[in-house]
Amino acid sequence: MRIFNNMRLLQILDSLLLTSLLGVITLLTWLSLTDVSTKAEHNLQASTVSLQAAYDAFQQQITLETRIDKQRQVIDILDEEFSTLATTLENNAENPSKIKEHSYLLQQYSQELIEVWPKNSLPELKSDYEKTVGMMLGLANDIDELPLDRRLQSAIAARETANQARQLMEDMESLDDATGEQIGLAIQASIHSNMDSATLMTERLNSIKSNALWEMLLLMVILIISRLYFSTRFQHITRTAQTAQQVAEAAVKTKARFLATMSHEIRTPMNGVIGMTRLLMNTPMSKKQTDFVESIYLSGEHLLTVINDVLDFSKIEAGKLDLKREPLEIRACIEEVLNLLSSKALEKNLELAYAVDTSIPLFIEGDTVRVRQILTNLLGNAIKFTHQGEITILVMPSYKQGDEYELEFQINDTGNGIPADRLENIFEQFSQADNPLSPSNEGTGLGLAISRRLVNMMEGEIWAESTLNVGSRFHFTIKTRKVEGKLKPFLYPDIPEIIGKRILIVENSSINQQALQDFCLSWGAITEAYASSNEAIARISTGQRYDICLIDSNLPNASAIDFATYVRSHYNKQELPLILIAPPNDPHPKEMVHELFNLYLTKPITRSRLFDSLMTVLGKLNLVTTRPEQFLLKLGERLPLSILLVEDNPINQIVAASILDEIGYKADIAENGLQALQALHKKPYDVIFMDMQMPEMDGLEATRCIRADFPTERQPIIIAMTANAMESDKRECLAAGMNDYISKPVLPSAVEAVLKHWCSKPSATIPTQNTTQEHHHETTCA
Repeated sequence: MRIFNNMRLLQILDSLLLTSLLGVITLLTWLSLTDVSTKAEHNLQASTVSLQAAYDAFQQQITLETRIDKQRQVIDILDEEFSTLATTLENNAENPSKIKEHSYLLQQYSQELIEVWPKNSLPELKSDYEKTVGMMLGLANDIDELPLDRRLQSAIAARETANQARQLMEDMESLDDATGEQIGLAIQASIHSNMDSATLMTERLNSIKSNALWEMLLLMVILIISRLYFSTRFQHITRTAQTAQQVAEAAVKTKARFLATMSHEIRTPMNGVIGMTRLLMNTPMSKKQTDFVESIYLSGEHLLTVINDVLDFSKIEAGKLDLKREPLEIRACIEEVLNLLSSKALEKNLELAYAVDTSIPLFIEGDTVRVRQILTNLLGNAIKFTHQGEITILVMPSYKQGDEYELEFQINDTGNGIPADRLENIFEQFSQADNPLSPSNEGTGLGLAISRRLVNMMEGEIWAESTLNVGSRFHFTIKTRKVEGKLKPFLYPDIPEIIGKRILIVENSSINQQALQDFCLSWGAITEAYASSNEAIARISTGQRYDICLIDSNLPNASAIDFATYVRSHYNKQELPLILIAPPNDPHPKEMVHELFNLYLTKPITRSRLFDSLMTVLGKLNLVTTRPEQFLLKLGERLPLSILLVEDNPINQIVAASILDEIGYKADIAENGLQALQALHKKPYDVIFMDMQMPEMDGLEATRCIRADFPTERQPIIIAMTANAMESDKRECLAAGMNDYISKPVLPSAVEAVLKHWCSKPSATIPTQNTTQEHHHETTCA
């Protein structure tokens, strides 16, 4: 019966059932115990009343017996006195006095006895007692007023009355018996009440135990049934989940294979398109043809960006992307991004600037490639949606403890902004702001989603703020710590040639001004900064001397030229060097710039460029505007190598051979692994660029054969040059024995860098199959 198939619902129902049954048992037990407790309390109260009554009766009996005894004693004394009086015929005054004294005691004791006489007990006896006592008191009171002869008769009568009273006292013993009987009855009633209460409590407790036993048995039966049912459903759901997991894993593998295949199939022609287009751009063409070719090249670059975004996103989704922990120079990382995107900003005349808080160390721990990727995505978006103004990058510490830091990055632009209702969704995959004010919405919508995933992997957060028609501000944080790294010359503090130099900065952008000051101060210079040329001229007119002036070209009303003209009217180029900070397309006349300024510092401002400019003017003050470029030999002329290119695609053969030709190498070509082995048997090669997927014998199999068959002195450097761009492809290449890996489309800079890395060393380490046994494949080598 397929009633419940949801795991969460089953858990809820199981918990509710168990809780309900325990609640019912608890409630029933509580009610039963409450009833027993109430009845026990009532029985205890009744027993207390009975015992109190018995106690009161017992006390009354004691009091009654005491007063009866006292009364009896007084009567006996009076009887003796009357007897003495009756037998003595002489007039003895002492005797009547004693009779009178004891009569008072008799009267007092009789009143006390009457007070404690039990109600409704022997009323006739009580009446006789009161009469007898009254008679004795009367005789006692009249005894001293009677003559001697009458006194004898009264004494005799009094003795008879005393005897009668004594008899009455004996009759009063029945009062003790009655009181004792009341005490016995009260105690017996209390005992019976306690017995009844104990019996009732025993019965109730037995009932509770019996009910609890049956209830527990019922609960166990219900729980067993529910457990059998729910466990069956759990097993069914678990099997279903396992099946779904297997299907999902298979889907992920299929997706990975699909992505890898599609990446290879797309990158292979893309390498041809971009490579051949780049070659075509180096040939003579008309302006119209040049525009067409540049459009093709830019479209190819954009398509390559889309492919890379999809691959990165798939790696993150599959959990295959690992972050490196290496020394990261955050300022150099930002400058690389600015250099990369400066041409796009230049097309829109946008200002690019950055500033890093001076408290942030030079080197932090992080993944340079991924931090650069985040900054490139955010800065690229800012350039895309900003049409005028400036874009700035600010980095500041939001938290610091010892060497541990949390850094906050801000990317600010002056674009049209993002609508508030779409601001929350911009970090979702395949999502774009779709701002109607910014119709340029090309792209996959993955850049910000990838950035968010990368930031989360760095234990940070990313968010955005925006105001329509004012601009946007993107924030992200990363957690890192201070580390040591290898310093480049311009990163060292307190440069001897710059220490103590007075540098005047004229820059109206607060970010650029701050960056220039931070750089110069770190090298030991003394700086003054002004936002306008008028302020700077007023300062110079006071006679203040400076060693160098940095002037931004974007000051309003051509004031950079005005400032330079004023300076040159008082100082020549040797006395006060001027460095113009300007974009590559600066509109100022070149002749005037040559005449007034010593150097031309190209925007965006970077630490390394500024360092070179300062060192240049300090070393050669008579230098003209542009520095002559030093003639450089091609890499092939400086580092001769014999190279074999193994590639089956004819177009990619042309592209790769042309790239090698650009850097000074003539490569032999083989179309598959078998041809590569044959060529290597005929001639030793220093370097082999090896494709992975080829007919007859692929690059991996060919590499394993080379590593197995040729002696160490004949082992070449083998570099994968493939359209398989997944991380697993790179690992597979290295495991097969290759030295390095280049993904297509291939760029000349990548080829040159890998050749410098491996072939400039005295000896390169050649991987062998022995070091990668876990990846060994059975191979038949020709």
